[in-house]
Amino acid sequence: MMALVDNDVLLKGACYRLLNHPITADCGVNGIGYLAAARFVLSKRINRARLRGNAAEAEAELVSFLAEHVAIETTAEEQTLAAALEAMAQEIPVNLDAGESQLLAVLAVRMLPALITGDKRAIIAIEQLLDATTALAQVSGKVTCLEQLVRRAVMRNDASAIQEAICKEPDVDRALSICFSCLSSERTVEFVVQALDSYISDLRQKAPRTLST
Repeated sequence: MMALVDNDVLLKGACYRLLNHPITADCGVNGIGYLAAARFVLSKRINRARLRGNAAEAEAELVSFLAEHVAIETTAEEQTLAAALEAMAQEIPVNLDAGESQLLAVLAVRMLPALITGDKRAIIAIEQLLDATTALAQVSGKVTCLEQLVRRAVMRNDASAIQEAICKEPDVDRALSICFSCLSSERTVEFVVQALDSYISDLRQKAPRTLST
């Protein structure tokens, strides 16, 4: 069964030119699903981003990756659940945008194995929503943050290539730039893993049932 990725992961992966790198190997053994609107939304965001490299190359990376995976069209049932989740989030209140609510609904309704998201606010929101509705009973432990994905890639692949890609675009994600010491010469794998673990641990304290292990 395929895993889902949100627009934030797709955007940052494209800007780093890492979407087609083994960094995505843990996303899903049977393909990766993304919201069908991603192609149009993210192309605009890439062109607006203040990249140090070539935006056209980042967009080409995105287009290539999306062509290899599955565009998700939400069903009426999933749209109804997504709207309900957004309404609940507003009442709590926590931050859950439309894209994350749709992916969360797809994750729950189709009982998919994982959602990889770069939106930490959404992860914290999901933790609160677990107490608000039984509709999300199946999503506990199925949400992976960007730092977890990168950590796995660093441990299993060429860490130096990942470091180089992230530090070439230090403005794409401040947390990753800090973890990879992009403004310093201290770039050992051990240091990077410890820094990523610190971010993951902090998020796990806020969303212990939601975050994957």
